[in-house]
Amino acid sequence: MGKRHSKQNTSSSVFTYAERQMTDYGTKTQRLGLDSKRKFDACQLCLATARTPMLCTKGHIFCRECVFQNVLEQKQQIETAKREYAAFVKQLQRETAASEEAKEAKEMENYAKRKVGISIETKKRKVEDGDKDEKRKKHVKLLEDKSDRRLESPQALEKTENIIPSNDESKEMTVQRSFWLPSKAPEAKQTVADPSERTVQCQSSSPHALKIKDLTAVEFRTLDSGEKLCPSCDKAFSNSTKIDVLKRCGHALCHRCVVNFVEPASACFVCQKKVVSKDVIRLDSDGTGFSGGGGQMVATRYDSALQA
Repeated sequence: MGKRHSKQNTSSSVFTYAERQMTDYGTKTQRLGLDSKRKFDACQLCLATARTPMLCTKGHIFCRECVFQNVLEQKQQIETAKREYAAFVKQLQRETAASEEAKEAKEMENYAKRKVGISIETKKRKVEDGDKDEKRKKHVKLLEDKSDRRLESPQALEKTENIIPSNDESKEMTVQRSFWLPSKAPEAKQTVADPSERTVQCQSSSPHALKIKDLTAVEFRTLDSGEKLCPSCDKAFSNSTKIDVLKRCGHALCHRCVVNFVEPASACFVCQKKVVSKDVIRLDSDGTGFSGGGGQMVATRYDSALQA
């Protein structure tokens, strides 16, 4: 019989790497490759190669059609939220006015009764409240006597337990003990957030305020094969390349060419438009492998581990 392969050897006291990868528990890490990353020229919304690419102030790239549609949808949602909030405020004002009118009418009714001298109902109410307090005191005394007689003979305890409270007392006991009833639960008032401070947000991994007038149309130097190059040094762009976009003209150059040619001349290398330092926007990229320009290169999954 031949020697068993190490992956099939299960007599060891510890898991091998292959056995640990086949299990569904424990911490697992896996390095992310090119297929797990978004390309540098891919739209943040549709994840396809950006058509007529537009760049925001934070370096996030979008398709022109995608970003315009997204901004329009967000504005419509904000307008809808504003209308709902206005309706909620009006409803709240109506309820407040109705409660104030009811309170005022009640006060006028009580004043009219006191003015005419009708106080019979008040006296009856006081008598009923006094009877309820008396019954409550009797019930409390009964419970105290019951607790005191637990140490006495079983016959005395049986006599005490046979005492049945009246209907009113049993009803009060039920209401006090049934704290789980919906009628005894606190009410949650309906609230609507004020949308006056809501603004259109950039739909990227790091959201921020977005305005259409702040978008920049990006111009890549593209070959027939679809590969994008730096117009200065002819270097092919990739996720690991630091790409800078000039806001005034939209030309995309590698960071080294911007430092060596654009910044000293204060002008674009392609169209010679005047450029200042604040006009340079770094293109956001996920990166790949050890040369990643951004993003997390290792994915980690945490799960319950087997412990002795």
